[in-house]
Amino acid sequence: MLNLTRSLTLLALGTILLATAAQAQSSDEAKNVLRRSREKCQSIQQGHYVMERKMKFMSDKDTTAERHTCDFRKLPDDTIYGKAFNLTFVPMDEEANWRGHILYTGREQVWIYDTAAVIQSCDQWADKIIARRHNLKFYTALTNKSCYPLPDEEHLADSDYTYSLSDSFLDGKPCYLATYFSTNFDPDTIFGIQTILYEVSIWIDKRDYLPMQYSVAFVNVEGLVGDRSGANVSLLVGDRSGANVSLRDTVYQYEECHLTAFDTVLDPSRLTLDAIPAHLPQSNYVPYTLPEPLAEGTQAPDWALPTLMGDTVRLADLRGKVVLLDFFYKHCAPCCAALPALQRLYEKYKDQGVMLLGIDPIDDPVKDEMADFLAKRGISYTVLFSERELSSTYRIVAYPTLFFIDRDGNIAKVHRGYHPSLEEAIEEQLLKML
Repeated sequence: MLNLTRSLTLLALGTILLATAAQAQSSDEAKNVLRRSREKCQSIQQGHYVMERKMKFMSDKDTTAERHTCDFRKLPDDTIYGKAFNLTFVPMDEEANWRGHILYTGREQVWIYDTAAVIQSCDQWADKIIARRHNLKFYTALTNKSCYPLPDEEHLADSDYTYSLSDSFLDGKPCYLATYFSTNFDPDTIFGIQTILYEVSIWIDKRDYLPMQYSVAFVNVEGLVGDRSGANVSLLVGDRSGANVSLRDTVYQYEECHLTAFDTVLDPSRLTLDAIPAHLPQSNYVPYTLPEPLAEGTQAPDWALPTLMGDTVRLADLRGKVVLLDFFYKHCAPCCAALPALQRLYEKYKDQGVMLLGIDPIDDPVKDEMADFLAKRGISYTVLFSERELSSTYRIVAYPTLFFIDRDGNIAKVHRGYHPSLEEAIEEQLLKML
């Protein structure tokens, strides 16, 4: 019996060692394939591609799909995009009626609309272009200097990431499926968000190591519980899906970019101002002037808005109370970061003549599951839902925006945005008004 037990123990140990060796081999093979794919992409200096992009945002249930067509040429010395490009994107939903078209020559950026072309000079408007460039999506493995999400050597050496490689097919072509993931991330103590899984999958053509498709997935936890900094939070992570997490709200974000066509042949005129359709009038960019906040001391515009339960709250009926309005929406990270502080202030001052109300002009209370969203964050003060016109009436240009309304219904203070000391700033203003 002793010899049998010893034999079984040695067999189990041998199995573990073999599995560990196989995993290490798969990891090394994955890294080598990813290296060759990155080298392939960095060797490409120009081209024309078609990409299908699917995107599910953090708090959305639905996935959007777009088709992008892009001509590009890399510009090593360009500090804005690092490439010249002519990019169009349209929704794959046939019922949608919008489209985007942007041209960037390296000297100017052009927004091409159905009725006009608006030109921004890089010499004059570089800061404006940089501020909005994150809104444009590319097949970054080919077009970006970093070749994201293909990892560089520093990333490959990071022990926090686990790599694997398998065989697959895509569009009828044999390919490698290289995957890497990590679950080791520090919490964001400002916005109260913890990433518990980051996973990347890349389908790479076996013939030429061109990445044919990649996907990037995040699992985040929002509304962290614990102390106010969010630092003393215990994460219980089970499987890689992050399903076993004892926290407030787990959200999932997924992006998939599929290269459906690619050619290194490029028509140079597509990257010049000659690419602007001849029938469109051209004009120079004029920056949008933000409206001034509603003046302090003026009457707050009245409204009557529904609650989640279908009741109606009217501002005029709240005379005699100090009213704090929080304009927010669920996809706004600064808005979500402010919610715990607002809840604490509500609990502290609700019996002292303070009425705290959230106003959401963006989300649908049913479709966007706002009752569940608020419950997971422990929000017990009243939240109202309005049409977007109310945002214009109140001149909202950033979220969150807070309005302090005195007992006579006048605007005492307006605060835009979020910062870690927001709670103290709100409380200081409330104490002045009580």
